[in-house]
Amino acid sequence: MLSEFENIERSAGADKAADLRRALHFLLRRQFVFAGDPRTGMIYNTIMDGRFRDVVDDFFDSCGYRVHRDPEAQWAGVLAIDEDVPLPRMRLDETIVTLVLAAHWQEEVNLGAIEDRAVVVTTLNALHDRYKDMVQPNGGGAIGINRFRDILKEASQRSLVEIGDYDNEQQDCEIRIRPMIKLISGGDALQRLERYARSEEARSPQPAGEEA
Repeated sequence: MLSEFENIERSAGADKAADLRRALHFLLRRQFVFAGDPRTGMIYNTIMDGRFRDVVDDFFDSCGYRVHRDPEAQWAGVLAIDEDVPLPRMRLDETIVTLVLAAHWQEEVNLGAIEDRAVVVTTLNALHDRYKDMVQPNGGGAIGINRFRDILKEASQRSLVEIGDYDNEQQDCEIRIRPMIKLISGGDALQRLERYARSEEARSPQPAGEEA
C-alpha cells in the first residue's frame, strides 16, 4: 500500500494523503462514518472521493473488510467479509439491543416515518418498552434500562445511533437510529428476535399447575 499513498501524494498532494490516512484510521476505530455528525465531513468526503476509492477498498479488503457506501443517506462503513475477521464481537445483550434497533428502524421505514438521511427518531423508553414487548414479556433475565442505555452509548461510538441529552425529569432521551443498523443486524432482525423470544419462552419454568 505504500506505493499507492506515494502516488496520491504526487497526484493530489501531501494534505490529501494525510486526510486519507485519517479517514482509514477513523473507520478502523469507529466502523462507520455518518456525514451528519460534527467534524466528520472530511472523513466522509475522503471515503467517497472517486480518486481514492480503489485505495480505500483495497486497504480494507487486505484487512478482511468490505467497504459499504450510501451516497443518498450519506454514510460509509466497513463490515467483515467473513466471521474470522475481528470486528468487535457483541455480547448477547448487545446483539439483542441491536436487533431491536434494526427491527424498529425497518418498521418505521416501512411506514415512511423517517427523517433526512433515512434516520428514525424514537426515545430510550420507547425502545426499552419495545424490547420488553418483543423479547422479554415475562421479564425473566431482562436487560435493565440502565444497561440498555449503556449499550446504546456503545452503539453511538460506532455511529449507529445518536443519543440526545438525558432529561432527568422525564427520565428519557431522544434516540436517532441510523440506516447503517440494517447492515449490522442482517436483513431478518425481527425474525431473529422472534426466534430468540421463543427459545427463551421454552427455557422458562412453567407456572405451578400448568402443563408443560
